[in-house]
Amino acid sequence: MITRKGYKLVISASRRVDLLTFYPDYMLEKINQIGIKNIHTLVIWTKNPENIFKHKKLNKTLKSLDQVYILLTITGLGGTELEPKAPREEMVLPLLPKLIDFLGSPKRIAIRYDPLLDVYYQNKIHLTNIDIEIFKNLLENVKKLGIERMITSYITLYPKVVKRLEKNNFQIIFHSEEKIKDFIKEEMIPLYEKSNIKLCTCVFPNLTTMGCIDGALLSALHPKKKPCPVAKDPSQRPTCHCTKSKDIGMWFSCYHGCFYCYGNPHTPLLNDSQ
Repeated sequence: MITRKGYKLVISASRRVDLLTFYPDYMLEKINQIGIKNIHTLVIWTKNPENIFKHKKLNKTLKSLDQVYILLTITGLGGTELEPKAPREEMVLPLLPKLIDFLGSPKRIAIRYDPLLDVYYQNKIHLTNIDIEIFKNLLENVKKLGIERMITSYITLYPKVVKRLEKNNFQIIFHSEEKIKDFIKEEMIPLYEKSNIKLCTCVFPNLTTMGCIDGALLSALHPKKKPCPVAKDPSQRPTCHCTKSKDIGMWFSCYHGCFYCYGNPHTPLLNDSQ
C-alpha cells in the first residue's frame, strides 16, 4: 500500500461526501483496510466534526494515526434554505478548541469558506456569503484560536447544479470570475494579511498556489517529519492545486442537503427542513 516512491499515503475522506458526519463506520472500515501503518495523513473534509468525539471506535483509530488534518467547511450559510441540514456557524465554532486539542495543533485545521455564491430564494430571500461582514466575523473567531489557514473559491455551476437550484426556486446571481477575484484581492486578502492568516484559493489560478491538500504542508506538520507526495493530483481539475491523495469516499447521499453541491445531496423539502 506504500507508494512506488516509498511514501506513505495521504488519504482524503472525502471530496465526494461528508463521511465523518454520515458514514463514520464506512470511513473506519476503509482506514482499517488500508492499514494504519500505511497512512501518512488522514485528511477529513467535513461540516461537522462532532463524530470525532462521539464515535468511540473511530476516535480510538484516529488517535492511533500519525497525523489527522481537518478541512472544516463553514460557509456562513449553514441552516439556511441553501444548506438546510448543515450546522449553523455558532454550533460548529464552539467545537474548535476541543478539536485543536485532539489534533495537537491549530495548524492541522484549515477553514474552507467555500464556495462563494449568491442566490435569491423564491425571489425574495437573498442568500449570499459574498459579504465581507459575514467573512470578517468568521475570521475574527478563527484567528483567536491560532488557526493559520483559510480557503475560498467561487461556486462551479455544473449543469446539474443549475438545474437543481432552479427546480427548487433558487435564482442564481451570476458573477464574473474577474469580479470574484476583485472581491478576494481587494476585500478578503487585506483582512487575511492583518490577521496573519494564509489565504488559499481553490481552483483560482494566479491568485494562490497552495491546494486544499498540500503535501509540503502535511510533510512539515508530520510529527515524525516524514515526507509525503508533493506532485499535483492528476485526477483533479486542471486548475486545482492539490497534491496527490487517495480518496476513500463514494458518491453516497449527503444529508446536509446543500442545494449547490456537485456531489449527491439528499435535498429535503424546504418546508420540512428548518
